[in-house]
Amino acid sequence: MRRRDLLALLAATAASPALAQPRSGPPPEIVHPRASHFAFGPTGDPWRIHVGLPDAPPPPQGYSAILSLDGRTTFPHLWNHREARAPKAPVILFGIGYEGANRRWRDLTSRAMAPVVPIPFYRAAPADRETGGRDAFLAMIGDDLLPELGRRYPLDARDMTIYGHSLGGLFVLHALFTRPRLFARHVASDPSVWWNAGESQREAQAFAGGVAAAGGVIGPKIQVMIAQAGRARQGHPHDPTSLVRILSGVGGLEVLYRPYPRENHGSLMGPATADALDLHLWR
Repeated sequence: MRRRDLLALLAATAASPALAQPRSGPPPEIVHPRASHFAFGPTGDPWRIHVGLPDAPPPPQGYSAILSLDGRTTFPHLWNHREARAPKAPVILFGIGYEGANRRWRDLTSRAMAPVVPIPFYRAAPADRETGGRDAFLAMIGDDLLPELGRRYPLDARDMTIYGHSLGGLFVLHALFTRPRLFARHVASDPSVWWNAGESQREAQAFAGGVAAAGGVIGPKIQVMIAQAGRARQGHPHDPTSLVRILSGVGGLEVLYRPYPRENHGSLMGPATADALDLHLWR
């Protein structure tokens, strides 16, 4: 689909009443014959992998897939959108959640660091949260989980989307910067760009510089979507538009910016997961 057609579709679906989502509380767990989950990882401390099979046979090259972080909340949104909007699409859904203790701060962040000098609007991580495990988590996804999913289900490893919200969106950006070939599409919903005083922007600048030094263009094309709740506040640490500008200058990246001025951080997950599905379907 041409870019203008995708943008027109996104504009239309964002205004659609069918995308209305509950404004508080996590969505209910999906109970369906095609929905399941399994434990994956170390005994006593595994992740819960949510699986949503499509009502369609796999194409010759295998199913395409959407992998979402914070699976307990994101997986039901994606399931409901797919079943309502594209029930016969050969897209399998995966969500990474937790069996026991929620370790999302550890899994989705770099090590928390305090600035040497005072920084306006600086926000520290909660003192009781373990941080710094994102590279191990990304290695688990790329080197262990995706191969395991490929053994269990017929998948097209070249046709995968990763979705994350908040800290999950921050992690999606880090995955793009460090292992850009792992996923064909990256959707960051209200990413926590405030983390470590704008660390994601510094990562983006280094990524852009590396691409420029290597020839200036990424190939094949990678799609990146960044959704934002509320109104843009340029220069504010919660505003991702500076990041969008940096990435838009990288050859081979197709960057889509989706502002939602009427949504808040929590309510954005409904329309942003719909955007992720549309981007995946109309790639």
